[in-house]
Amino acid sequence: IIMSQTLVYSWQEAISRLSIDHRWQEATKYLTPSEQINGLKLQRIWSILDEGWQEVEEKIKNTKSQAELSELLYEYYQHPVWLINAAFSESDEATISDRLAAVRLISHVEPLKILDFGGGIGTVSRLCSITLPQTQEIDLVDITEFRHIIKEYLTDFKNIRVLDKPNPPYDAVISTEVLEHLTDPIETIIQINHLLRIGGAFSASWSFSPGIQCHLPQNFHLRRLMLWIIRSLGFGFYGFERRGSTVYSFVKTSNVTPQMIKNARFLEVFSRFPLPLERLILMLKGL
Repeated sequence: IIMSQTLVYSWQEAISRLSIDHRWQEATKYLTPSEQINGLKLQRIWSILDEGWQEVEEKIKNTKSQAELSELLYEYYQHPVWLINAAFSESDEATISDRLAAVRLISHVEPLKILDFGGGIGTVSRLCSITLPQTQEIDLVDITEFRHIIKEYLTDFKNIRVLDKPNPPYDAVISTEVLEHLTDPIETIIQINHLLRIGGAFSASWSFSPGIQCHLPQNFHLRRLMLWIIRSLGFGFYGFERRGSTVYSFVKTSNVTPQMIKNARFLEVFSRFPLPLERLILMLKGL
């Protein structure tokens, strides 16, 4: 089997591609000699990502009296610990299983053009390229500036483009474990609606919980009603797969209207107040 068709890379295979980035040597200082050879576990990668967060936070504090959260996030996602995260994601069977679930949940629309939103090193993009052979264009958009290494890493996959911004319309959008890192996930869902054609598919997973420091606490309340919020923004629920995390799928039924946005923002406020499930269902029935 040629490497480009491999679903789960070995740790050493992933490193061999990522190490052409000059920041890989800097990244290795966060790994023990054994980890550099054998890889690492999920809890350990979370710890390393937290180290990177703390370093960026300290750096900004030392250079500026006040910094916006958006600036902190931008700096953080350029940190070399994300190269380690990329190697982990590409070589971890559970992570690949989650990403494959997201791909399966858009396959029913037989997409010709896909957006991998917040796609990091391109795991979802390459899985789309391998498992959805009819797809003509897969666009990867991410906040990171590791674009040159991503392009080199994905060089075997001719239908993948690494872009600075999306180029709609799309038949499908995938966003795995991205929303919890954003300052305004609801605004992002509105943007994704704009990027999709009517009838297009959207699959996503999220972790609105305090697993690691870059999961923004300001969004934790959204875990209670995120499904309903997405449905209020012109999406119908299609299905889900529960793997290591739960991946949900939606179909765009209409363009976003001002009233839909009001409904979504109401649900956002509502999600901050704990209520019995029965009352919750009654309140949501008309939305």
